[in-house]
Amino acid sequence: MSIATTIVKNTPIFGKMFAVDKSTGLEEINAWPALMIMSSFVWLVVAGLLGLVMPATQIFDLSSDHFYTTLTLHGAALTFPFSFQLMMGVGLHRSGGCVGKAITGWLPALTWLTMNLGAAILTVAVLMGLKVSVIVMFPLPLVGAQMGVWSMESVIVGFTGIYLVLACMILCYPLLVLKMMFFGKKRQELVLSERSLNEPGMLGMLLAAATLLLTGLPLVVVGTTLVLALYKVIPMSLAAWAADPVVFQYTFFLFAHNLMEAMALMVASAMYATLPLYLADGSRKLYSEKLANLALWILLVTSVTSGLHHFITFYPNQPAALSYWGNIMSWGTGMGAAISIFTILATIWQHGLKPEPGIIAVLVGWALYILDGASAIVTSNIAWTYQLHGTMWQSGHFMTVVLSMSMMWMGVLYHHYPVLTGRKLDPALGYLYVKLISVGSLGAAIVMLAGGAAGMPRRFADWHPEGWMLYGNLILLFGLILGASFAVYLYNLMKSREISAPMGELARA
Repeated sequence: MSIATTIVKNTPIFGKMFAVDKSTGLEEINAWPALMIMSSFVWLVVAGLLGLVMPATQIFDLSSDHFYTTLTLHGAALTFPFSFQLMMGVGLHRSGGCVGKAITGWLPALTWLTMNLGAAILTVAVLMGLKVSVIVMFPLPLVGAQMGVWSMESVIVGFTGIYLVLACMILCYPLLVLKMMFFGKKRQELVLSERSLNEPGMLGMLLAAATLLLTGLPLVVVGTTLVLALYKVIPMSLAAWAADPVVFQYTFFLFAHNLMEAMALMVASAMYATLPLYLADGSRKLYSEKLANLALWILLVTSVTSGLHHFITFYPNQPAALSYWGNIMSWGTGMGAAISIFTILATIWQHGLKPEPGIIAVLVGWALYILDGASAIVTSNIAWTYQLHGTMWQSGHFMTVVLSMSMMWMGVLYHHYPVLTGRKLDPALGYLYVKLISVGSLGAAIVMLAGGAAGMPRRFADWHPEGWMLYGNLILLFGLILGASFAVYLYNLMKSREISAPMGELARA
């Protein structure tokens, strides 16, 4: 029994949901992904509870300090240890099974540890006083400590947590994917619908890993320099260049924006891999694998520098050529998305669809991601960004990213859950989950975007004086519906029952 299996087995409540079925012979592929998925749902519960506390601080007119603390914790828990870790777990399980490679050794253990330990340490730092306010990274934490905005102790602890999370996403996870795909001995027995790297369902995972690794390396250099200086390993004078706001912001957004694009490549690959399994005619073929691969490559090429549009307001002295380039590349990502949309719709039109909860969740998540792409094109426009940056439009744009990708990967998890655990989910609860999360996600995103277009500020503790509480109350309503959808999903996992069908057949489905 592996360490991962032991941890899952001994975890109260959640351990029952994600205990690996060892009879399949896939424990070496399932164990660490199962632990990552389980851990992501633990953080989902934390993020959900904080999401309820946040509006409560506004409704009951509590201190703004409580609002910004819960806002920071909610955003951090939802984005990294939940959303990204869920993608890691499900993606690794699927990829490992499809290429027939084991996920064992110290690297998956380090990947899981850096993400969850980093998130826990960051949580401690926020409780110590390190939190976002009206602007997330300005003043810079180091500068903020010098100005008395945050304590130096909270900055040191916070940077440690952030550094570990970034190490997971930039180094550990990409290296794990590359190791699994190109190194190690391939299993000869049970695999999950074997796929090659030429297929879009696998290519997207590879390109995403490469994007994270390459665009994140400058941030690793900056982060390592700052952490070494904070722990007094090197003199602060040697780290002054890394603490420069312009350097920090550029390296941060080079990675942060491409993190979203990498996640898009991951969900696109999951869509391309899962959709053919639910075609009505049983053909199991996309309309065009060449078009699907083309869309992935366009997303990769255009996304690398598209984040330059962020600096239209952050850094007004940015050369105009860079601003226009970021604008054009953002539109280029829309081309890749458009080709993907065409490929998916053409596949369904040509072959028909067997509607089941998992694939419906994936498709609804994809529709929400289209809304995200549309809002991104608007945001990247040089004229509009002056009006929309710093408003709830940005929050709506961000939420469409997180919710669409979470919905898609929870749909993919629904499909793979029987192979992972040997248990079957209740379709009725699955359909209820899809209905609730569709209404909650689309409703929350549209209200946030509408509020932002009307001028509603983001990261604002009190909306009463400005007359924004109607939007705030609607966001709370749809947030409660979202919370109910996640509760239904968790309940479905809890009451799942064992399957009598041969697991070999399920694994190859």
